[in-house]
Amino acid sequence: MATEMQVRQALINARKGKRMTQEQLAEAVGITRAYLANIERGKHAPSLRVAFEIARVLDRKLEDLFLEDKVRKTHGM
Repeated sequence: MATEMQVRQALINARKGKRMTQEQLAEAVGITRAYLANIERGKHAPSLRVAFEIARVLDRKLEDLFLEDKVRKTHGM
């Protein structure tokens, strides 16, 4: 079962897999690097718009980046 930490790591891994820095991803999404860093650290939860934009830029499904396994199982994802 994925924990919150594993979910945050999935975001970091997806960003690095695209060979993007925090600065590049933040700019593509329209947020500050500091805000993205706080999302990656779990200090802030992204708004729905920001979460969708991050997933779009990283070419990932929203649920793969931001939902824990237990939530996916509960909702049949």
